[in-house]
Amino acid sequence: MKGGAVSPAVRLFRHLTGVPTAPFHEEAVARRVLAWSRRSLGGKVRVRRLRGGLVLSCKRRPGPALVVAAHMDHPGLRLSAVTARGARAEVLGGFPAEFLPGAAVEAFAAAPGDDRPAAEGVLVKGRRGSYRVSWTRPPGRGARPVFAMLALPACGLEGRWLASRSIDDVLGCAIALEALRRVVLSKARANFSVLLHRAEEVGFVGALDLVMAGDLAPGDSFISLEASRSMEGAAPGLGPVIRTGDRAGLFDPNLVAFLDETALKLRPRGWRFQRARLTGGTCEATAHLAFGFQAAGLAIPLVNYHNRGLKGLEPEKVRLGDIEPAVRLLVSAARRFPDAGLRGGLRRRLTLLHRRQSRRLS
Repeated sequence: MKGGAVSPAVRLFRHLTGVPTAPFHEEAVARRVLAWSRRSLGGKVRVRRLRGGLVLSCKRRPGPALVVAAHMDHPGLRLSAVTARGARAEVLGGFPAEFLPGAAVEAFAAAPGDDRPAAEGVLVKGRRGSYRVSWTRPPGRGARPVFAMLALPACGLEGRWLASRSIDDVLGCAIALEALRRVVLSKARANFSVLLHRAEEVGFVGALDLVMAGDLAPGDSFISLEASRSMEGAAPGLGPVIRTGDRAGLFDPNLVAFLDETALKLRPRGWRFQRARLTGGTCEATAHLAFGFQAAGLAIPLVNYHNRGLKGLEPEKVRLGDIEPAVRLLVSAARRFPDAGLRGGLRRRLTLLHRRQSRRLS
């Protein structure tokens, strides 16, 4: 995507943002992902739909997989006590509270097929930080809105920038899926999976559900992929960021080094990358590390994080030129992973050694 040209990942992102999303209300995005998978990947990947999200896997050899995790939700509002005049609104995720009173919102049914809202309104602050929605266009007869998003543009191009109400982390989903598509089409003997989690914005709920349910292989290596707040070492336009850690701590040094080495091989081709510990928040790599998985991170520098503009609520923005190198890094990493000697491969070799020799202990 040199020169700012629109990449396949951006086209997929535009498609996925054609429907709304919020924590626990990712159904519309999930449906579009599944339809895209059928069209673009056919029967070449295994697709599992679990309570915590979607798992799309390409497995072509014995051994562990490189797994990229993104999330389908963005901060939103849960609606209850819906009447012809308004509704109660519970904030789900980290919106800037000082900008919410008076903010325009769009309300949707549980699984909307498109981006047309069932109702529109404005947020009114109540007691103890609570909110209600006052309708400017109430729900029509038979409509049942259950969640809402800020009334911001779904997707747009502004010169060298991509703008959207929900870049974090629908863009991560699009980048991961485009990388998976290229790995599948390349016929590389690689094990590569994509996890698209639910409800990340309220505490990694979908990711934790997959962990608790035993749906993840302990030998796999996990890369958390997000659009993350720009800061020192993560400037828009200088490439995606190999994330060495987040606010909670540092990531697995061997997996970070593997990403560093992969990026080094791509730099002579003109692709740029950054490297930093991003302490503006925590990501799903922390959740995986806490339960003993090998994990690291990759981030796209983000402006107007969680729609916080300088003076009000604004679309999130990333530089178009930071997207394609992220896809290429993941594809190259997937191809190099089987020979990388990371924890999963070592675990497999030691397991086989134990199987051959353990009988001699008796």
